[in-house]
Amino acid sequence: MAERIVVIGGGYAGLAAVGELRRLSDVEMTLIDPGEGHELIPELPEALRRHDPIEEHIVPFQELLKDTGVAHLKQRVANISQAERTVALENGDTLSYDWLIVSPGSVSSYPPIPGLEERSLPLRNAHDTWRIKDRLHENTHQRVVVVGGGLTGTEVAGVLAEDHDVWLVEGAPRLLPALGVGLAQYARERLQAAGVKVLMGQKLVRVEEATLQLERDRIHYDVLIWAGGIQAPRWLRNTDLPLDPKGYPMTSPEGRVSERVFAAGDVWRVWVGNQEVPQTAQLATMAGHYVGEAVTRAMRGEPLPEPFKPRLRGMLISLDPGIGVGWVIRGGIPVRGSSARTLKELSFQQYRLKLSRVFGRGWPFASV
Repeated sequence: MAERIVVIGGGYAGLAAVGELRRLSDVEMTLIDPGEGHELIPELPEALRRHDPIEEHIVPFQELLKDTGVAHLKQRVANISQAERTVALENGDTLSYDWLIVSPGSVSSYPPIPGLEERSLPLRNAHDTWRIKDRLHENTHQRVVVVGGGLTGTEVAGVLAEDHDVWLVEGAPRLLPALGVGLAQYARERLQAAGVKVLMGQKLVRVEEATLQLERDRIHYDVLIWAGGIQAPRWLRNTDLPLDPKGYPMTSPEGRVSERVFAAGDVWRVWVGNQEVPQTAQLATMAGHYVGEAVTRAMRGEPLPEPFKPRLRGMLISLDPGIGVGWVIRGGIPVRGSSARTLKELSFQQYRLKLSRVFGRGWPFASV
C-alpha cells in the first residue's frame, strides 16, 4: 500500500519539500493550501505598484502540479491529531496521513495596541496585497503610513513613495535590524531622498480612525499598513503538537516534531548557536529541501541528515525604482544601489527557473 504524505502549506518550504519527495515511488502525496497558487511573497511589495498585476506573482497550483501525481486540496486546516494521524479541515472533512509536513507559513502578529488590528492592513499574502491595492486606488495621492521598519515595511515604503505621501514609523532607533548599521543608514537616506518621511524611536500607543498616536507625535493617515511582526498560525494551538510558549511546534535540530511529523518554513524556529535565524523565503526554501530529504530517509529507515545549519546566500531589499541594498555571499559582502536591485531581480528569476525545473514545467511561467 502506498505511503500517504500530506504537506500543509504551498509556500516556499512546502513546495521545496514536495519537490524532494517527488523522487519517491509508491507514495500518495497531497498538498493542502487554501489558495489558487504558490504566492511569491518576497515579490508582493513590488505588486503594490500601480501597473504591476498581482497575478504575475502567483504560480497556479493547477499548472505547477499538473501530471506530477501531487494532489492539491484547496482547503484550510483546522486541526491535527498525531494520535489518529489525521488532519481536520475547516469544511469538516478529515485526511489521514502516514507522514506529515507542517509548513503553513506565518500570520501577522499584533501587540496589544488599541485599534491597531482593526484599522491596519497587513501584508502577508496575495489577499492582503489586493486589499491594500484596492484602498490605494481610491485616491492616488493619499497619505500612507507604514508601521514597521524591517524588510517588508522598508520595501513597501519605497515602492509606494512614487505615488503617495508615505511615512515609515519604527519604534526602534534604526531601520533594518537584519542588516548592518551602514547599510541601514544608506537605506534610510535613499528612502528620504525618494520622499519617505522616516520617523524612528517612538512607540505606537494607539490607532484611531484616521490618526496614529505615538509617544510624542500624532500622525494623520488615509491608509495604514502594518509590517511589525509575524507569528505562527493560531489554529496550531488546537492541535496535539508540542508547542513552545510562542505557539511554534517544538522540533529537533532536524525539524522533527514527532516520529512521523516534521515542521518546515516559518513555523520551524531555526537556531544557529544561541541565535535565531530570521524567517525569510530563502530560509524556508532551504528548510523545505532539508525536511524533504529527512522524511525520505525516515521512510526508508535510514538515519536523518546532519542537523540543519542554513548557509544564507544573501539578503537584498528594494528601496525605490532601480535601487536596492543588502549583502551577498557568506561573510556578508555589502551591496547597494543599482547592483543590489539587479541582484534581487536575478534571484527572483533564478527561483522561478528552479521551480519550473523541479516540477518539469516550461520556462514561460518562470519569467517575470
